[in-house]
Amino acid sequence: MSKNKILIFTLLLQLLFVGSVQAKCDFKSFKFGDSYKSTVSKLKIDSEFVEPEIKGASQQFLFAPGEEVCKSEKAFQGVPIHFVFLYNKLVQIELMRVSESPSLITWAESIYGVKENKPNSFYDEFPIARWSWENSKAVIAYSVESVASDVVESVIIQSLNHQQSYEKFAIEQEGGN
Repeated sequence: MSKNKILIFTLLLQLLFVGSVQAKCDFKSFKFGDSYKSTVSKLKIDSEFVEPEIKGASQQFLFAPGEEVCKSEKAFQGVPIHFVFLYNKLVQIELMRVSESPSLITWAESIYGVKENKPNSFYDEFPIARWSWENSKAVIAYSVESVASDVVESVIIQSLNHQQSYEKFAIEQEGGN
């Protein structure tokens, strides 16, 4: 009888652990290279708030409320998420948050790994710091700056696999071919 109780207790603990792991918002459903239309369908937000796809556009943006994209992530409450597309391929995700203290960095490091040797100014009472790091698929840029009694945080996640799209777009913007 006590073995059954231990087994049931163990199973319940595992279910709790698995549930908390799955709740983490890691943008895995939004893959770099996804089309605008595919990303819109994955967002499942009201279509009246979504700009229609601009066929043939070099660059397009899609804005979504953080609480809709990552319902379980408290750090995303009130955070606009910008999806950036070049040639109808998702190449960048941008987040910006204004709050009393930094919280996006905790989320970013839990997903993309901890950045060692952060600038000392990050730990100041009124932080102002910028840094970047990368993994096998993306470059992650983080910045934090004090504004009045708040901090403004920015996280940019940029694909490492779409360099040709960035270069082509830069040439177009400079008036080249």
